[in-house]
Amino acid sequence: MWLFKKQKKKAEAGNGVSDKVAGKIAKAGIAVQNKFAKGMDKLFAGMNTKRLKLYLIIFCICCGGYSIYLFTDAIVSPDAKSKALQIDKASIPKHFEDTGDDIMATDNSVDEETFHQIQQFKKYLDSLKQSKSYLYDSIITARPFLMDTVLMLEQIYYSQKQK
Repeated sequence: MWLFKKQKKKAEAGNGVSDKVAGKIAKAGIAVQNKFAKGMDKLFAGMNTKRLKLYLIIFCICCGGYSIYLFTDAIVSPDAKSKALQIDKASIPKHFEDTGDDIMATDNSVDEETFHQIQQFKKYLDSLKQSKSYLYDSIITARPFLMDTVLMLEQIYYSQKQK
């Protein structure tokens, strides 16, 4: 565990700096929004309600009309390069429907040499566990399912021998 403590401290320090920067950016964005809102409030404070409604209707018609123009131009326009919105066919990955079962079915065999290598590796890990437990712990932390895989390979080998 001593191996990974330094990395965690460095990661936490980096998060603090990025959080401070993000907070400053957010405060600046809010300040700009407040200035804009106050300016708009000053601009429209003296107007009567009918004039404000007229400006709102004109704004909605302009923005809505422009949005409709962009949408229809993207669909109707014959030139593909001038389209702002382009509809493409979705690409499907080559091995989308392959489950991998055929590979697993043929590869579920462990030969004698591989089995002996597995046994040697298992003995090595056992000796590490006895003599250098910190190194064993760091290996198991880095590869949590390593021993499960070793046991599964042993079971495959023993099941082959019974057949």
